[in-house]
Amino acid sequence: MSQNSANLIRAEFKQLTNIDVSATFMDKGNSHKPTTLQKGMCGVYVFMLSEHCFKVGKAGIKSHARWNSHHYNLDTSTPSTLSKSIINNRLRFKEYFPTEKHQEIDMLDKSNIQDWLKNNLARIEFLMEENENLFALNLLEALVQFRLKPIFEGKHA
Repeated sequence: MSQNSANLIRAEFKQLTNIDVSATFMDKGNSHKPTTLQKGMCGVYVFMLSEHCFKVGKAGIKSHARWNSHHYNLDTSTPSTLSKSIINNRLRFKEYFPTEKHQEIDMLDKSNIQDWLKNNLARIEFLMEENENLFALNLLEALVQFRLKPIFEGKHA
């Protein structure tokens, strides 16, 4: 996945809805810096490794923490986060990584998962102005899910 691929999804959404969104690809490592969801904005976020999509989610006016931090932390109160999916499905997750990364994955815990995610996975952010049409955000999330087919999706992943 790259900025070009993100732009293709952005263009498809614009064609369907006539709503413009931004699409920002952040590669793993130093460029993986989640933005803060600003007031009046909503969006869809994606966690990937190459062509493998692990998680797609959305955040609106009442879910800024979901955008900014929930997926990077292991807390027991938040359902369906990427970090929980990884911990609960380590064997499945390791299938997407070279053998030399498996020990790191086995050692992931509350203290190191945030940095590990930023250093090993890319993130894409699709942002749009929040409006009264919540269906647009739902459609954007569904389109991204349809195109990228996330491995860990849903509350039981």
